[in-house]
Amino acid sequence: MSDFLNISDLTLAYGRTVAVEKMNLAIAKGELVALLGPSGCGKTTTMRAIAGLLTPVAGSITIDGRDVTRLAPAKREVGLMFQSYALFPHLTLYDNVAFGLRLRRDPDLDAKVRAGLETVGLAKFATRMPADLSGGQQQRVALARSLVMQPKVLLLDEPLSNLDARLRLEMRVELQRVQQETGVTMVFVTHDQSEAMGLADRIVLMRGGAIEQIATPEEIYSAPRTTFAADFLGFETILPIEGENRSMAWRPSAVVLGEGPHEGTVRGVAFAGERREYVVESAIGMVKVDMPASDTVYRIGQPVRFDLPKDRAVIVENS
Repeated sequence: MSDFLNISDLTLAYGRTVAVEKMNLAIAKGELVALLGPSGCGKTTTMRAIAGLLTPVAGSITIDGRDVTRLAPAKREVGLMFQSYALFPHLTLYDNVAFGLRLRRDPDLDAKVRAGLETVGLAKFATRMPADLSGGQQQRVALARSLVMQPKVLLLDEPLSNLDARLRLEMRVELQRVQQETGVTMVFVTHDQSEAMGLADRIVLMRGGAIEQIATPEEIYSAPRTTFAADFLGFETILPIEGENRSMAWRPSAVVLGEGPHEGTVRGVAFAGERREYVVESAIGMVKVDMPASDTVYRIGQPVRFDLPKDRAVIVENS
């Protein structure tokens, strides 16, 4: 696949505060890409720049070969789905979805609205009001409203954050289905690694206004490149390698509790369904452990031995 959305040497700022510096990113047509990272890393700022809501200090943004860096939002062929859905409470589903098409006097408005509602499974609810819908249904309306405008790129701001756990899973499936059916290029912003892992073709992990790592969910999960990436992605025990600018990192599930060369004391226990999570205080620091709930149960204050198997660690660069 050829590059479709290109961000080149992009620098963004709020006043004198630089939020993103010399960012380079190429996204293929039809890709579903997650901008992932903690608050303040620059992911939402980058999305705002793609949408045309923030003018770059330097650099360029091209979509389908066209430079859109200085274009107004309405001329970019970019859709933006807000975290709050931003539905008009006094309009029916049909009229919410039709809103943008009416502004541009689209001659195929009715057919497009009905097709959009059909795509998200809400055709039979066209006359309902937003207040009569669940959170997941409201999100589908917002998605349909963006899609009927036939954007070349669809941007989603924390698309699942307002939903409960069950609806989150349903909407992951829905977003993937719609993206596969329409072929639209999607870029979504999230701070939730499980959301990024479950949805994206590729993950762009950001830190301090720069890209830390770009990889598929499988690659970034199993092979984070730096200590920052490892820590953010759940490798909770990270120990430096003496004399090197590298460290060894273990996920909690990779630590062996009950045997091994290290000694510690259990300081925290949490039941998590099929798993039980422990925090062990030791001479090498606090160690997080994740074990099957059916295994031996340890209590707070109990002395334990543990092992950090080298063959279960990943080697990462210090950052």
